Amino acid sequence: MPPTSIPERVLQRAVHALLSDPGRTWTCTSGDVIQVVAAGTRNVHEGPDFRDAAVLFNGKVFIGDVEFHVRSSHWTVHHHSSDVRYASLLMHVVMERDVDLDDVARWTLVVNEIDVLEKLRTMERVPRATEVDVEALQHFALLRLLRQAVDADTMLRRLGARDALRALVAGWLDRMSKKRQRPLDQRVLNTLRWAVVDSPIGGLVERLSEVPADILLGVLDAAERRSVCGEGLAIRRELLINCVLPLLCTMATQEQRVVLLQWYWSARSVHPYGILRRRFPEQQQERVWQQQGMLEHLRAHGRRTSTCAEEIKAYGLSRTVDFLDAGAEP
Repeated sequence: MPPTSIPERVLQRAVHALLSDPGRTWTCTSGDVIQVVAAGTRNVHEGPDFRDAAVLFNGKVFIGDVEFHVRSSHWTVHHHSSDVRYASLLMHVVMERDVDLDDVARWTLVVNEIDVLEKLRTMERVPRATEVDVEALQHFALLRLLRQAVDADTMLRRLGARDALRALVAGWLDRMSKKRQRPLDQRVLNTLRWAVVDSPIGGLVERLSEVPADILLGVLDAAERRSVCGEGLAIRRELLINCVLPLLCTMATQEQRVVLLQWYWSARSVHPYGILRRRFPEQQQERVWQQQGMLEHLRAHGRRTSTCAEEIKAYGLSRTVDFLDAGAEP
């Protein structure tokens, strides 16, 4: 079935689902390579199609609205240029670029027709009720990392890198011990508190400036594979996500930060969490960001709302973590 015979609202849902894989990279017409961290909330009213989408570019997160058209010329047909609601558009997504209108948004992205139609066929086999959950979890996953980075940045400024890592690890271990129904071996926990800073994974914090961005991913993976004090990979992954990664993000160069954030949105999880399986039985736990989004959702006491630009800015992240451009003008 040709796209022109399919209602645009139907194609819009398919494009939204296609963009909702934060582990995928996209090349815009300008040549910029981006990741759509969260495709935003679908807008069923007048105005841009997707609200509060989050786009990762050059290590910074930009939040704004997205408009979809089958053909780029539909922008003119729909008279969007004279509509103030489209004046600060983050991205224009089209299936066919029949005219050059790249100046209407910060980015113009041409999506492959075959990919859109395949996604549409896949969606017909998946319950539609899960779409809102995916949107919310992507935003919560972003919020969780940024919130942790703010805490890490505070520790870094006050204590320096080495002691900041030790303080973050101690706080994380204390919280984990209280929540676990089956406490971990106390000897392992006590050893972790002091051994992390001199371990391969903790050592990344002190030698980050010596690691070029193009090999950082390999160095990170190699460090995570090496035990600190006999603990399993699952504990080491949690240590990386909750303590080491936020601190690395605050210390990294722009090029290094791109790699770290790409890891966050593409890394596969080590194992499923039982509590998440019980609370979110319909959600997958294949990737780190999915688990982190669900954990942050639980932290917010089950509040079922999409985290928009204003909520994220409430943390003051733009003042403390320079990779955030929340709500920035295109």
